[in-house]
Amino acid sequence: MVGLNIVIAALLGFSSALCVGASMGMRGNVPMAWLAVAMAAGSAQTLVMTLAGGGPWEVAAAATLAPLGYLCAGQAIREMSPHAPQRRVIISVVAALSGLAVILLLLDVPFFYQALSIQAACTIAVTDAMIQWIRQVQRRPLDTMLSIGLGLITITCAIRIPVVLILFGPDATFAELHESVFETAVMSVSGLLVPPVIFLLLARNVSDVIAAYQRQSEHDGLTGLLNRRAFDQAAENCLADGGSVIFCDIDHFKLVNDRFGHEAGDDVICTFAVLLARTGHHAGRIGGEEFALLLPGKSSEEAFALADMVRARFNETMHPILAAGERLSASFGVSECAPGESPRTAFRRADVALYQAKETGRNRVVDFTAVKNHHAEVLAPHSPLQAA
Repeated sequence: MVGLNIVIAALLGFSSALCVGASMGMRGNVPMAWLAVAMAAGSAQTLVMTLAGGGPWEVAAAATLAPLGYLCAGQAIREMSPHAPQRRVIISVVAALSGLAVILLLLDVPFFYQALSIQAACTIAVTDAMIQWIRQVQRRPLDTMLSIGLGLITITCAIRIPVVLILFGPDATFAELHESVFETAVMSVSGLLVPPVIFLLLARNVSDVIAAYQRQSEHDGLTGLLNRRAFDQAAENCLADGGSVIFCDIDHFKLVNDRFGHEAGDDVICTFAVLLARTGHHAGRIGGEEFALLLPGKSSEEAFALADMVRARFNETMHPILAAGERLSASFGVSECAPGESPRTAFRRADVALYQAKETGRNRVVDFTAVKNHHAEVLAPHSPLQAA
């Protein structure tokens, strides 16, 4: 048992140092820092339990380091979710129970009541961690394993006091409990459960960081839409069996920037991007004020109707930078992509249709088929910053 505890303490200590380095290497990753503290607390508690030989030091370590470790693990989970609420009440209650356990130890109150405070603090802390995890769990094998591990740790903490009360009664001494088969079993189970859960949390955090970096590399920083490289890749995948593509451009955007400033221009871009994202199709920002949509399996007629809907909604938007009666507008070019055809070929046709929409008055949708047949299918023209 002593040898196992030393191994666990060393493993947790090494992992804590690893997390500190990883946190610094990942630009101060906060969940990683909390995991480092959690593992350091677990390592310290395991060492004290192993080397103190029982007595008040072991109780004091259990009263402070165990709840601290669970609280820090819970905080790491909370930091993995950007919208998780703070938990000052939980921290205050756990701290109060830990402090109460130390006071009871100093006052030489029967050990059962010291243990009651310690286990209550641990149970509340680990239950809070479990609740935070359930709120953000995803359907992945890693998350399933973490849920099982956290659930087992929560059960281990929660049943400890009732079982001690049944087996030993409220007059049980520290020595009786410490040397019992039940306590040895509980400590062994905890020692085997906690390190894997910590490592799974570590793996989940690293996975989230990698996913965030991947998202940053594939999405436009201003709008959150696909960037040009990711959009081209998406087109290769989702247009393999045919579909349609829409190219669009905000009309007179340079005039907006010159008249109202770049901040207002960014706001206009974001407004338009939201409309594209709401279509539910792959949307990308492929230039400054240039955007595109992929519609797998859709005909050019269906794409035309969708583009016209977006055009109308954008034109109806009452943007705060504009004077009364002024409107923003955008132009759209549509092209169908045949099964097996290179998306770049469809892109060129959509770009030609978009150019035709610009040349024939803007605030309109043009299908490449109409351009090819020399009779552009368009909507009513408009003037710059069109009056309502």
